[in-house]
Amino acid sequence: MPTPAEAETRFLARISRRLRFIEQLGQAGLAVYLPTEEEQRRKAVDHLVRFTAHANEIGLLPQERLKDAAAAVLAAMEEGQRHLPHDVQYRNRLKRAW
Repeated sequence: MPTPAEAETRFLARISRRLRFIEQLGQAGLAVYLPTEEEQRRKAVDHLVRFTAHANEIGLLPQERLKDAAAAVLAAMEEGQRHLPHDVQYRNRLKRAW
């Protein structure tokens, strides 16, 4: 079983790789569709961040670290929303001003 410091280091390395992947998607002109509702977006990203952590690490990670990671992933994904078709962007703007 990893120590809390090891678990956090490994988790942050995985999150960093996910963020680089999302950035590369944007550079290729691609994006991940996000739900229009803010609560749905937050929940989806929270699930993604928790799935990124291994089962034996999730209990060792501080909650604020998970929240920081979720905020970073959400910001990276929202940056890519401009690559989506115009109708998807329009629907997203109705619910949330960018």
